[in-house]
Amino acid sequence: MKTKLTLSHLPPSVNHIYRHTRNGVRRTEAYNTWANGEGYGLNRQMAGQHRFAGPVYLVIAMRRPRSNADIDNRLKGLIDLLQQVGAIANDKLVMGVNAYWSATLPVGVAAEIAISEADALEAA
Repeated sequence: MKTKLTLSHLPPSVNHIYRHTRNGVRRTEAYNTWANGEGYGLNRQMAGQHRFAGPVYLVIAMRRPRSNADIDNRLKGLIDLLQQVGAIANDKLVMGVNAYWSATLPVGVAAEIAISEADALEAA
C-alpha cells in the first residue's frame, strides 16, 4: 500500500512554528494558517486513499524555497500535519524519512509525499 499526497506550500521553518509565551508554548499564526489551508487540501486528497495505523516510511520531495534553506526545518510541521489529517496514526510511527530538494516538481506543487508501510520486522 502506498499513499501519495502533494502540498502547494511548504510549512514554515520549525524556527517559526512555535513561540514561547507566559502561558507556555503556542503554535504561531503562520503555522496555523498554513496547517489549516494545506490540511483542507490533504483531507480532500485522502478520499479513497489508504490511512496508516502502523509503522511507515516517508519519501518527501520538496521545492527548495531559498538556496540556504535547511531541509530538516520543514519536516516537523509537515509530519505533524500528516498526523493531524489522519494519513498516519502517530508521528512516532514514522520509522524513516527520505527527504530531498527537487527542482523538477510540477508548477504549483511545493512537496510530494509518498507514505508506505514499514515492514513489521523492521519496525520491531
